[in-house]
Amino acid sequence: MQTSFKDKALRWSYISIFIGLILIFASQYFAYKNVQDLSLHNQGVKVTIGILNQTANFGLANKDIQSNMHEFVITGNEKLLADTYAKKVKLLSMTDTLFNLVKDDKVQTDRVRELLDISGKIVLHTHNVMTVYRTKGTQQAFEQIKLGQGLQLNKLLMDKIESIESSENYHLEQQRKLIQETQKKTTLFILVTSIFGFFLTVFSIVSLLRNQKKQRLLQFEIKQKEQILAQYIEAIPDGVMVVDTKKHIVLLNQSGREILGLEGKLETLAEQVNNLVLLDPSSYNIRFTSETLPVSRALEGEKSDGNKIDLIKNNGVSHLETSVRPVLGLNGEITNAITVFRNITERANYEAALEKARTLAEKSVRVKEIFLSNVSHEIRTPLNAIIGFTNLLEGEVKGAKSADYVGYIKMASKNLLELINDILDFSKMEAGQIALDQTNTSIAELIESVSIIISQRAFEKGIAYKKTLSAELPEMILTDKLRLTQILLNICGNAIKFTEKGQVQINVAPVSPVIDNVQIIRFMIADSGIGIPADKIDKIFERFVQASDSTTRLFGGTGLGLSIVKSLVHILEGTIKVESSLGAGTTFILDFPFTVVTDFSAPDETQHLHFISEPIGNIHVLAAEDNLLNQKLLAAIFERLSMDLTIVNNGQEAIDALETNTYDLVLMDIQMPVMDGYTAIKKIRNSISQTLPIITMTAHAMVGEKDECLSIGANSYISKPFRENELLHTISNLMGKFNENYSETSPFNTPPIESMDSTIVNFDYLNEITGGDPDLQRELILLFESELNNQSALIQQAEALADHEKLRQYVHKFRSSLFSVGLLGTADKYKKIEGELKSNTHIPDLKQQLEALKQEAGIGLNELKSLKIE
Repeated sequence: MQTSFKDKALRWSYISIFIGLILIFASQYFAYKNVQDLSLHNQGVKVTIGILNQTANFGLANKDIQSNMHEFVITGNEKLLADTYAKKVKLLSMTDTLFNLVKDDKVQTDRVRELLDISGKIVLHTHNVMTVYRTKGTQQAFEQIKLGQGLQLNKLLMDKIESIESSENYHLEQQRKLIQETQKKTTLFILVTSIFGFFLTVFSIVSLLRNQKKQRLLQFEIKQKEQILAQYIEAIPDGVMVVDTKKHIVLLNQSGREILGLEGKLETLAEQVNNLVLLDPSSYNIRFTSETLPVSRALEGEKSDGNKIDLIKNNGVSHLETSVRPVLGLNGEITNAITVFRNITERANYEAALEKARTLAEKSVRVKEIFLSNVSHEIRTPLNAIIGFTNLLEGEVKGAKSADYVGYIKMASKNLLELINDILDFSKMEAGQIALDQTNTSIAELIESVSIIISQRAFEKGIAYKKTLSAELPEMILTDKLRLTQILLNICGNAIKFTEKGQVQINVAPVSPVIDNVQIIRFMIADSGIGIPADKIDKIFERFVQASDSTTRLFGGTGLGLSIVKSLVHILEGTIKVESSLGAGTTFILDFPFTVVTDFSAPDETQHLHFISEPIGNIHVLAAEDNLLNQKLLAAIFERLSMDLTIVNNGQEAIDALETNTYDLVLMDIQMPVMDGYTAIKKIRNSISQTLPIITMTAHAMVGEKDECLSIGANSYISKPFRENELLHTISNLMGKFNENYSETSPFNTPPIESMDSTIVNFDYLNEITGGDPDLQRELILLFESELNNQSALIQQAEALADHEKLRQYVHKFRSSLFSVGLLGTADKYKKIEGELKSNTHIPDLKQQLEALKQEAGIGLNELKSLKIE
């Protein structure tokens, strides 16, 4: 508004000045024209007066001539003749003058000519009279005069002079009138222009004065705003610096002076930088120069935030953080650069403290994890012994009472093992170590597998179990089958546990359409059990919390199950809701957003015990394996498949064999003496073959080992303990060949080992890898007995010498032996020790753990030796 008013006032001032200038030039021009007109009028008046004077003189001269004639006739004075002659000459001169004066006026010229003619006649008459006087005397001269010709001529002369004078007087009057009118016009124009110019001048002066006042007000407001802005800048706790294109410091507020420790007059940036010690923490603390400072780079158009600068001041380090911007002029050119900087020393120290606290917290979590793991393993070691000996004792006791006692021990041991497993699961979730394994899953098959277990529990308790699957369910979804099964088993197990009569029902149906291949599937598990009080529904998912104090007393349990379920549901990005009425049953509602699989192949049959693989074909395989038991197993498997197999003991022997013979595929163990699998694979790829299929086999202890194997050139990966069908499936995928002699029948064509209720030996796995061959099983057990003694001695020796690398190698090799006889649980415990040794983690009770595992392996050996192998 102020700017608009100012512009308007200036515009009118300029217009007034312009109009004033026009009036000045117009008045000057008008005055000039009037002066010219007056000059012309004055010239006309002068001519008129001249004519009047000349005509008057002309008339007087004629009268003088006539008077001289009369006087001469009377007196005869000769001097009068000379005077008359002079008058005649004078008349001629006046005649010329009159002609010059009236030359522009034809009428007056004619009159002057007539006047001259009359004058000539008068002169002639006078001459005639004077001639008569001389010749005939005075009387005759008077007679001649009496005739009256002279009077007539004189009258004609005077009439003509009067007409001339009358005309000139008229002209004179007209000229006077014109002069008067011109004077009036000039006076009026001068008066009007003076008055208008006066008011215009007054208006301009007032406008300029008002404009100057407005300018003073604006300047005052600008100064006031500049003062306020300066106060704002000074009030900012951060430092603010402005430099110009010549790198002179234009502005530095008080906070900036205090941060930098500067006082006095501002100097150039280069001089100030020379007085300060500014280091670049991102470039090994190289000292900043005036050219490398971020504010200098801003003069080149660079914008940056979060620049770090270390200031050495008072023998201490201050951490500064800066943001810089170029300042642009009206034409877009860079005129200045501004930097805002703050002292972040306290924040940096706080962040360092937080990082230290985070590291400490992670270490604490790790210690907690290790503690829980160690405690769980320490508990499970004697617990497995208790369960194992309880199983042995169960077949020995004869009395009913003793059998009940053994049953109670077995039940308590089982409950305790479940508790330990729950605690481990919960600790893994808290540590964020639960990783999902998303695979193609059939909902129908998953519910069927869950129902087999739950229906058996329901049958044992005397209640009904019912499952209902919607016909609109997708055939295949993508999910973590193991975790989803764990969730359903836990909730359905609770439903069975807290239901004394009635039924447990599971309903599965979609509750949303398929959008972007995602559909929400709802699982509803309803029971007719004891129900949950309304005030306890929100608390049942808390750890170690149950619906009531009597629940634990009547039904048992730790209260960890639903907490684990809730965590797993959230990991699967689902929701869980509970509806319940005390004494009327409970309904759990679980909604999961599953990816619907539309393009899928048949489920991976390698997970099933009786998988029938595709026939592979006649191929020659080289296996590098240092463990004798694994060598026996591989030899037996390939013998059953009628496939050629060459076994070597380490990577170097594998290289030598490949250099002298041709093989279709290589099975490579990773950890072997002389040359390990990593080195061997690299040499094969570098110097022997880039295309030879290589499958790595290892009882891997560290995450990422699979990726490492594939990165160095392996084509596929099998982890120990491997299953025969998994191995065959992998080989088949790599080779793509068919064996016409291979029988598509179950590998279990011999009677399996008599099943035994044990938690140490996995007899199903032992049956699978041996193909049910009793001779091979006996040979493996004998070899394992020898390996147990030899490897245990080597492990004990390496532990005593604190040679952790040797110890890790011996543990790894012994794990392969454990796999070969089905001691998978014991092998997993050794796996933990191997992993900790590989990561250089301190194991405080290593000796005790190794001794306990040796005893566990001994128990497993006793179970194997006590088998009835037919």
